[in-house]
Amino acid sequence: MAARKTKSRAPTATPRHADLAIPELKPLRILVAGEIILDRYLWGDVARISPEAPIPILQVHRREEKPGNAGFVMASLRALGARPSALSVIGADRNGAMLREMFRDLGIGTRSLVIDPDRPTIVKERLLGSVQSANRATQQLLRVDEEDPRPLSPVRERALKARIADELKRADGVLVSDINKGLLTPGLLRALIDGANRRGIPIVIDPRLSDDFSIYRGATALTPNRFETETATGIRLSDRAAWRAAAETLVERLELKACLITLDRDGMYLAERGGADTYIPTTPREVYDVTGAGDVVLTFFGLMATAGLTFSSAAAIANLAAGIEVGRIGTEIISREDMAVALAPAANGYERKILSHDELIIALDRDRRAGRRIVFTNGCFDLMHAGHLQLLGFAHAQGDVLVVGLNSDRSVRAIKGADRPINHAGDRARMLAALELVDYVLVFDENRADRVIRTVRPDVLVKGEDYRGQVVDGQKFIESYGGTVVLAPLLEGHSTTATVARMRDTGAAANHLRSRRAPRSIRPR
Repeated sequence: MAARKTKSRAPTATPRHADLAIPELKPLRILVAGEIILDRYLWGDVARISPEAPIPILQVHRREEKPGNAGFVMASLRALGARPSALSVIGADRNGAMLREMFRDLGIGTRSLVIDPDRPTIVKERLLGSVQSANRATQQLLRVDEEDPRPLSPVRERALKARIADELKRADGVLVSDINKGLLTPGLLRALIDGANRRGIPIVIDPRLSDDFSIYRGATALTPNRFETETATGIRLSDRAAWRAAAETLVERLELKACLITLDRDGMYLAERGGADTYIPTTPREVYDVTGAGDVVLTFFGLMATAGLTFSSAAAIANLAAGIEVGRIGTEIISREDMAVALAPAANGYERKILSHDELIIALDRDRRAGRRIVFTNGCFDLMHAGHLQLLGFAHAQGDVLVVGLNSDRSVRAIKGADRPINHAGDRARMLAALELVDYVLVFDENRADRVIRTVRPDVLVKGEDYRGQVVDGQKFIESYGGTVVLAPLLEGHSTTATVARMRDTGAAANHLRSRRAPRSIRPR
């Protein structure tokens, strides 16, 4: 499909973090249409290869089940305070019953969740394993899908169409998650789009992979990814000029108000009808798993647009939320608290690693669900030197997440004496947080680290080799649940105490030299 020439418009500046905020929303009623999936995760360790075939053996430790795709969109909306309702089908099976129970517990409307005995509930089962002996992070080993992607029967399609008018009477907006598994027929999509337009409410669609997007004509906005956009427009998205041409082409041809193209590592590009285009660069971060990123964009962009934010502000918030999502394994709901941290001024740099006690508990709980191995070390870290870097590098290599407990100024004075610390706790915490080796920093006020170790509950505790033969703080607690204590080699001749002593000696020598070189006063005769 060739691109139609459009009037060139220079991209506007991306909204700054300081200008963004998640508004206090009234409980907006959102109709969510699309395939509901049961996401099942099997977490475990891989320690050996099967004797039956050259494949890894996954020793399963935990099973997890949650709503996926349109179901994940609804669960995310609920966490943000909205009141979602489902327009979808599930099978007359155990998996479908499980989803209905999840929705009831979450407070998601199921009036228009139709049971179809002729098709199974869609299930995506992911097997995730880590090689703990090699300190490797968790990764997906295999995905097993159960589905019947044939189009809905005319009877089921009529049943869903009959519910649309009643659902739209209650709705403030419509979100559509289309993964092309037979539910969203052209007729059903047309009924949703025309019905939303008659009601004057926005309808935002995450489209399927198709070379024909005409089925979405008249929607408020689309949120296609790079490959979907290239397939639908025939334009290779290689640079900003191509992004602009593709986005503006879709806005014009499909009579949209906006098109938000997600460009993975390149961020997002937004085109608006009658308005300036906006380029939103991505925030650099480590990507663990892209699962759910498109659903997060649909959720945040659609909800914020429904709440009355400008498309550019809604896109900037969606970009931040998607960045958080790809840093997690599997689909994880992005809460208002997650977004508040991401939007805080300090979150734009390394200072976001410095957490309070409660923030650290939440962060580590998320890391554990993702199967990451937690490592902890602690100390004063007053004047950073090569010995500190060697210790932190060794600790970082023991797992996936390194937490550093930092003694407060008061506790340093109690341990080291009244003339310490040289640097205040805030400065010491920032220096640690600026290191790529360190994931989280927690300042604690106790002289001993037992309490903070109970908070962190690490898989590995790292201390220096000078603790050999001693019972370190928290050792008995860690070993009680199978954790380990590892001693790090020390870099000879490097310590803060020695550094301070050398500075004092150097200062004293310099003063002595200056006093010897000072000219003698000349007395008058």
